[in-house]
Amino acid sequence: MPYAIAKENNKNKRNSKHITIRMMFDVYDINWGKHVDNKYYLEEFIISEAHLLAFEYSFSKLKGNQIRCRPYGRGHYDLTINGKEYSTRVYQELSGDNELFFIDEEAIHNICLRKQNHKLPSELQWLMLPKDIETAERESTIKNWINTVLNFIGEPTMTGK
Repeated sequence: MPYAIAKENNKNKRNSKHITIRMMFDVYDINWGKHVDNKYYLEEFIISEAHLLAFEYSFSKLKGNQIRCRPYGRGHYDLTINGKEYSTRVYQELSGDNELFFIDEEAIHNICLRKQNHKLPSELQWLMLPKDIETAERESTIKNWINTVLNFIGEPTMTGK
């Protein structure tokens, strides 16, 4: 669920302790049956720093993982394994130099993965890589991750299972 602190509020000069926050909510549910694709929206709030900290604290109490990402730093990564097309959704972390990869619904061969993604161990449900990784190493790591997921759910992979 990406969000970012936009700027200090210039409209209310009397109380400079308030900040304007632009939040873009992009919900990615690991469970394919519960996921609604492209469910995102942009809102703007004027709140105090204490309210922001309380907001972040309330998120930390929710079930699942909430990761601050760059609102407009997202995309897709497509690759072919054993003649089959797979794709991932990519988000950039707000703090840090990492990218998060999630299995999406864009490629036809992702359907078997997405339907069982919520049954995977948490370390296989997504992949985190540094943004500055070499292209060949990125592709190799993503292929290995998807092959590991395919092996876990019992689908044939390029290793000939």
